[in-house]
Amino acid sequence: MNFNYLLECENNFSIQQKKEEIIKKEGFINSDINEYDLEETLLDNILESLDTYSFLTEKKVVVIKNIELLNNNDKKVEHFFKYLKNPDNNKLLIMLATTLDSRKKITKDLKANTKYIKIDSDANTIIKNELKDYQISNEATRLILEYTNNQIDAIKTECDKLKQYKCNDKKIDLEDIRKVCFKHQSDTTNLSYDLTKYISAKNKKEAIITYTKLHEYNIDDISIIGLLESQLRLLCQTSLLLSQNKTKKEIANILEIHPYRIEKTIELLHQVSFKEIKTLLKELGEVDYKIKSGIYETKNSLEMLILNL
Repeated sequence: MNFNYLLECENNFSIQQKKEEIIKKEGFINSDINEYDLEETLLDNILESLDTYSFLTEKKVVVIKNIELLNNNDKKVEHFFKYLKNPDNNKLLIMLATTLDSRKKITKDLKANTKYIKIDSDANTIIKNELKDYQISNEATRLILEYTNNQIDAIKTECDKLKQYKCNDKKIDLEDIRKVCFKHQSDTTNLSYDLTKYISAKNKKEAIITYTKLHEYNIDDISIIGLLESQLRLLCQTSLLLSQNKTKKEIANILEIHPYRIEKTIELLHQVSFKEIKTLLKELGEVDYKIKSGIYETKNSLEMLILNL
């Protein structure tokens, strides 16, 4: 029996959900789970896990993230494919990929030796699947998308609430959504990241556009300054930890922040120097002080800082 799975999906929430579904379906729910990331782990370590028995349970689950990073230059690839062709029935191997290049031979070989599943992460399709036993109009579906900002995890949560609320008549209308669902605001963390990026690059036009977007969600200048200062301090901390040769995963664990945000922060460090970060922090601190002291009016004070870059 082949317990080798290859999952491809751009949405992390959906791929994690499918992974858990497979573990349950194949009877490995109480098994030892070993997770590896090819971005941070050598293939040798993964092979060692595949070639050895679990100490705690008879069965073992081995999960490999970023399998798209596997390449034929690795001397151990032949050993890896030897395992795929002759898998251990007491081991469930699940390989996760964001995007696979179907033109590559190694991708074709992976698909040939696994149960390949491409997970649909289209928000409309997910809503239809979640509410397949319910009557809902296209207009109501669009309202769910608006309320959730197309965020998959939010869509799942709100659909669950609607299913429970309308479990009797199984009809969902606009009023049900307005009554039951939470209106998720745009991710201010991402917007503050973008604003930091544009300010660092002295891109006044894009900085003002992003600054205006934050205001559309009733976030005042003092709150925006707080978001910017938080992002800049994260840049400082990440820069210092990188200088100590810490990996992305180690930095995420130390700072207790999601690895994706650390990855985006490292990208931003390529555009701004440590000195520039400290200067921006000082300037923001001065604007913040002058607003709170009544020297500056709150309205448009941060906009003036951006325009004077």
